[in-house]
Amino acid sequence: IRDLGAEKHETREAAMQKLRAMGPATIPALKKAAESDDPEVKVRARELLEGLSGGAQAMALRRLMAIRTLGELKKPEALPALRALIEAKEPFVADYARQAIAAIEGKPHLRLEATKEMLARDLCLLPAKCGVVAQMRMPGGKPVEFEKLLATAAPLLPPGQDISKVLDELTQGICAVAERVGNIRLDAVTLGVAEDIGNNTGFAVVVARGLYDAQAVKAALAQQGLVPTKVDGMDVFPVEREMRLIPCSNDRFIFTAGPKEEALPLKELVAALQANPEKPAFGEKMAELVKATDTGAASWVAVVISETYRKASFLAPFETISATTKKAEDGGTGISLVAAGKDPEAIKKAVEEVEKGIKEGIAELKKINAGDEFVGRMKPVTDRIAAFLESIRIENAGVKVTLTATLKGGMEVPMLMMPMLWIGVRSSAGPPPAPAVQAVPQ
Repeated sequence: IRDLGAEKHETREAAMQKLRAMGPATIPALKKAAESDDPEVKVRARELLEGLSGGAQAMALRRLMAIRTLGELKKPEALPALRALIEAKEPFVADYARQAIAAIEGKPHLRLEATKEMLARDLCLLPAKCGVVAQMRMPGGKPVEFEKLLATAAPLLPPGQDISKVLDELTQGICAVAERVGNIRLDAVTLGVAEDIGNNTGFAVVVARGLYDAQAVKAALAQQGLVPTKVDGMDVFPVEREMRLIPCSNDRFIFTAGPKEEALPLKELVAALQANPEKPAFGEKMAELVKATDTGAASWVAVVISETYRKASFLAPFETISATTKKAEDGGTGISLVAAGKDPEAIKKAVEEVEKGIKEGIAELKKINAGDEFVGRMKPVTDRIAAFLESIRIENAGVKVTLTATLKGGMEVPMLMMPMLWIGVRSSAGPPPAPAVQAVPQ
């Protein structure tokens, strides 16, 4: 902190970098420095405080929490103030206001979901030579509560773990992230995996669509010491080993990962972002399979079996596989899969291999449930997996195989948490100055 007012410019800049890297632990000392008689120390300390405390992002987040609280209190006298926000241009504000008004008036409110046109444009960003293409759209609705999320994960915690302590730490971590980057909403995820993937080749690409502040995320990543490279003028951040993040706009960001940097399709992704193509780059066979798949489903996947994928014996007889999910009557998720090939005898053997694996899996889960205390605590999880395996039905029509199954519950909760949790892992921040919140920002 003394070096903030050092004579040499290099020394002052080095002090700034070190204090940023130390994170919110420096806030008490910086508050004192912000009142220093030294103008240089005062200005730099205040600049650091704004960044570490979230600045405008923290204020915007508190405003959204206040709007939501007005709805939760169900006070009619708040309606005039909320209706004045319906035309607000700031991210999230109008949607939060509409949701609060609906709560006060006792009416249902569902956030608008990603449209079919939006999802089609996301597909067009995927690079060529994808062997797997998939999409999942998030349902509109209420925010995810930590308590409910932890209830599903509690069986996986080590014995003796204090769940309330985990909840408190998770709340603080999420608050620390939100203070820096603002609110984040995930609407849909588009996935592409290379047809040739191995120890030295291939890639995976995730196009995430939603709403967030790209500039705030870039600043937060820079504060953590991640230095972006320029790929045709666009910022690309190195994150974990051979993984790259492109915060390309306020409604989309892209992850790509692979066995080595040379395998990552960074130039193709940036070129697609800049050109905004109307047709996907993947091959004719994949395009035909996607066209034949119900892309309006909650989630779907299309797989063209390449020579690399064919090395898995149960995939070898097939040419294509597609699957879709939909909400089941019991509130779970219904899964429907179709696999097509050319050799009926080879397909029969592959089906028998899969059926054998399912039976062995169910038997193994029953053994696990009879295990020690820790394994016993996992029973709700293993029961859910066993119920899923037992629900599988396979019909073999020679060159076409249909599989159906039901998964109780869904994957929406963990998927909604992913963006916040990932940035949280990257963050070294301690407890933020903001009060703890009981639900993840929408």
